[in-house]
Amino acid sequence: MDKLGDWVIMLVAAGLMVWWCFRRFDRWLHEPPGSRLRKLALEGGVEPDETVQLLQEHDYEVLSGKHRVPLGVVLDDGPTMPTRLYFDYLAFKEDKYYLVKVERTRQPIDWTASGLRERFLVYALLFPDCDGIVIVLAQAQDRQIKTVRFKVEAGEE
Repeated sequence: MDKLGDWVIMLVAAGLMVWWCFRRFDRWLHEPPGSRLRKLALEGGVEPDETVQLLQEHDYEVLSGKHRVPLGVVLDDGPTMPTRLYFDYLAFKEDKYYLVKVERTRQPIDWTASGLRERFLVYALLFPDCDGIVIVLAQAQDRQIKTVRFKVEAGEE
């Protein structure tokens, strides 16, 4: 009898595990677009400063600030090397999400297509639900805001 009881317990445990895995997969599959961004928006607080005021003047609602995305890099099957990717704010305007980067004087932006690609494409790929990357030029005389969007074009064949 003990062996029959053990099998029943194992089958019930296996059934619960399969059910739990199916529910997690189903929840992930039907997760609405932008839910990852909404989770990020709930994480960080916003401290009012000049950048937040400038964004609000341009009708952006700043949802959160100072985010760090941890990444791991593996080179030739070696150990995982940790690194991070930073962005300054997550903003919302006209039902669209935007990542916000503030230009730093020590890291000037190359405003060519290749320079923008090298610097900001990683953000667009990590957060495909964002409509673009907003760059705040707070150090400039006239304090500007520029939006970078990437569009995949058909190549020549």
